[in-house]
Amino acid sequence: MKNPYYIDEPARISFSGGRTSAYMLWKVLEAHGGVLPDHVVVTFANTGKELPETLDFVHACSVNWGVPIVWLERYATKEPEGSKKKVRYETKVVDYFSASRKGEPFDSLIKARGYTPNPVARFCTKELKTEAMKHYIRDNHDFPKPYLTLIGIRADEERRAKKLNGVIEAGEENYLPLYADGATKEDIYAFWTSQNFDLNLPNNNGTTDWGNCDLCFLKGFSKKLSIIEARPDLADWWIKQEKSLSKDVGKLGFFRTDHPSYEQLKVIASDQGSLFGFDDESIPCFCGD
Repeated sequence: MKNPYYIDEPARISFSGGRTSAYMLWKVLEAHGGVLPDHVVVTFANTGKELPETLDFVHACSVNWGVPIVWLERYATKEPEGSKKKVRYETKVVDYFSASRKGEPFDSLIKARGYTPNPVARFCTKELKTEAMKHYIRDNHDFPKPYLTLIGIRADEERRAKKLNGVIEAGEENYLPLYADGATKEDIYAFWTSQNFDLNLPNNNGTTDWGNCDLCFLKGFSKKLSIIEARPDLADWWIKQEKSLSKDVGKLGFFRTDHPSYEQLKVIASDQGSLFGFDDESIPCFCGD
């Protein structure tokens, strides 16, 4: 039986910055004698709203494992009225030291679109992450199409895995080696508890409730509330976005209308949040694990 992590054709590893995708990267390195093959590229797309611990972790994986990771940021600009395209995009290669830490790529996208993403229109993931990584490969590597894209979805995420595995879209074929290997969150947990470095965020038996995008609107109410309770400052960027846009576009200026606004969340977090009856699940997002 072929090792599911042995990659013998051009491929891109989509590194979210979380423990699961990092484990997948390690298994690919292990399958190739500890060295990334020349025909495999590792990409990480930074929205500027990743937690500092996530950026530290991506850098640590690169340094500790001696593996090159391409850091990308995608910026959006609104085109003048009457232009063929409404929004122009530019993908930049950055690194650990120059990467945005104040939400600049995400901010540029919201300004160019004129409204916030939401659970129905999740354009942030597509425009800031998946498109950034696809365009980098297109512009810098002569990969035949479709080439493999390795995504860190585990065997215990079967519904997501069945929906994605083997799907060919825009010149990429999704490949889920963790799913093929039967790897679960318990395997991820065991791996990272045995390593000499780790993501400096809570490890909830193999999953990271805090990752990736710090207060992603797809996180459940209780998760967002607990994060704001611990780090109230993280709410400020989200509050600013909603306040500046909602004056002009109303409900389209809020990331979610079925949850309190981020301004309200910050108030709730500071004053008996348990009195509010929200206890929902987070919505799966391909930004991270």
